[in-house]
Formats: sequence, C-alpha cells, structure tokens
Amino acid sequence: MAKHDLTTVGINGGARPYRVAASATRFYAGEPIMFDGTYSSGVASGNTVKVLTDAKPVIGTDVFVGIAAKDAVISSAAVVTAHKTQVVVPIAEVTRIRGKAKTTTNVDTDAELLGVLWDVVLFDLTAAVYTIDETAAADTSGLKIVDGNIAKGLIDVVVDARAMRADIS
Repeated sequence: MAKHDLTTVGINGGARPYRVAASATRFYAGEPIMFDGTYSSGVASGNTVKVLTDAKPVIGTDVFVGIAAKDAVISSAAVVTAHKTQVVVPIAEVTRIRGKAKTTTNVDTDAELLGVLWDVVLFDLTAAVYTIDETAAADTSGLKIVDGNIAKGLIDVVVDARAMRADIS
C-alpha cells in the first residue's frame, strides 16, 4: 500500500497509541485503521487495531478508529511485529478526511462535486492505494462527502459516529 493516501484536516482527537497484533497486515502513515475485535456483553474480544480492507467502514459492522500517524514496524515485507502504533482519531462529523476520488473524472467540475455532496460512501482499496469511492453506496456507508477540490480530484469526508462502534444487538 502507499504512504499518505489519506490525511486529516481540521480539529481531531489527536494521535493516540493503539496495539497492533503480530502478523497484522503491514500499513503506512495515512492509511485508515479499524478495531480488530468484536463486542459481547460489553467485553472486547481483542485489543488491537488493523488496516482497513476494501469497501469500509460499514455502520454496524466495522469499528473505524482513524488514520495511521506512522508506519507499522515490520518483521517481513507483508506483516508487522506486535507493537504499538499512533492513530489520528477523527471527531465524528467534524474532522475531515481528505483523499483522492476513486474516479477523479466523476468530480472534476463544480456541478459533479455538488451532485455528490452529502452522499454516503466508503474507502476504496484498488491497486494498493486508498481512495474515496465517490459513488454513493448503501445507507450503512460510514463516510459522508462534505467538500472537495475539483482541480486536484480530492474529496473531503467526515465519519458517521455510528461507524466508530459496531451496533449492539
């Protein structure tokens, strides 16, 4: 994957330490991070984080944590050693996360950008690069488009607070 695919813009909860399990997939600063566990009776099944995979975060399924502030410490080309990492935690509905649109030609005019504002979307992971898929997805998508830069093909999203904690049944 690539370094600095995504950035945070504006006020955020700061960079906080999180544990990373041994053999987790390698990640770099600027990549989205999620909680690697589930809840049962309020008890977390794990206490580590991992890099997001494609088409996430989904409300009710994923627990989005934030954007990696530093690269994972590696033990091989693909996996990390158990350690702590720093993750910039966004404030739900406030902190903007900026990234390239998956298809920049879909948002390269003011009219096109205006057409996707307030749509709910997901991160895309294609060819080892994180982008923001500007095509609206299901109502359970955890990101909302709030702005963009048509000249650079960038989109700004905020995270829905419900995407930062899995629903409880």
